[in-house]
Amino acid sequence: MTEYMTEQEQIEQLKNWVKQYGLTIIAGILMAMIMISGWHAWQRYQNKTLLHASGVYDEMLSYKTQNNAAGAVLQANKLLTHYPKTPYAQMAAFLLSRDFVVNKQYPEAIKQLTWVLNHSNNSPIIAIAKIRIARIQLAQGKPEEVFKTLNSVEDKSFSGMIDEVRGDAYLSMNNSNKAKEAYRLALQDLPSDEAARKPILQMKVDNLANASDAIA
Repeated sequence: MTEYMTEQEQIEQLKNWVKQYGLTIIAGILMAMIMISGWHAWQRYQNKTLLHASGVYDEMLSYKTQNNAAGAVLQANKLLTHYPKTPYAQMAAFLLSRDFVVNKQYPEAIKQLTWVLNHSNNSPIIAIAKIRIARIQLAQGKPEEVFKTLNSVEDKSFSGMIDEVRGDAYLSMNNSNKAKEAYRLALQDLPSDEAARKPILQMKVDNLANASDAIA
C-alpha cells in the first residue's frame, strides 16, 4: 500500500509540475522548432542563391571564352547587383578589374576592387584587392598612394607580396636602396605557394646590386 501511495504521489507531483511549468516548456519547444525551421529555411535560401549565382558566373565565363565582352560584362553586373554577398560576385569584380587594367582604364579597375572591399569580410580577399589597387596606383604614377594602400593591409600572410609592390614603388621614386631592402624582405616572406615569383624577385635584387656596382 505504501508503494502504491508513493507512485500516486509521484504521479500527482508530475501533474502539478506539468500544470505549473507546462506552458513554459511548450513555449520553449515551439521556439526551438521555429528557430530550427528558420535556420533550415535560411540554409535553403543560401544554397539556392549560391546555385543561381554559380549559373550566372558560368555564363559570364562562357561569354569570355567566346570573346563576347558585352555578354560577359552583362552577366558580371548581374552578379554584382543581384548576388553581391556571394563569392561569385567578388570573383566577377576581380575579372572586370583585370579587364579594365588591360585596357588601361585604371579608375574603373579601382572602382571594381573598391566594390570588393565594400562587400567582402574575407581577410585574404580584402588583402588581394588592396594589393591590386596598389599596383594600379603604381601604374598611375602615384607611389605615395601605393604606400598608404599597402599600409592598410592587415593580413600579414601577404607581407611578401606587399614588400614587392613597396619595392616597385621605391624604385619608381629612384630610391634604389629602399627598393632593394623591400625586395629582400619580400624574398624572405614569400609563401611557399608563391615560389614561382622567387626568380623574379631575385632578379630585381640582382639588377639593383649590379646597378650599384656599376655606379661604384
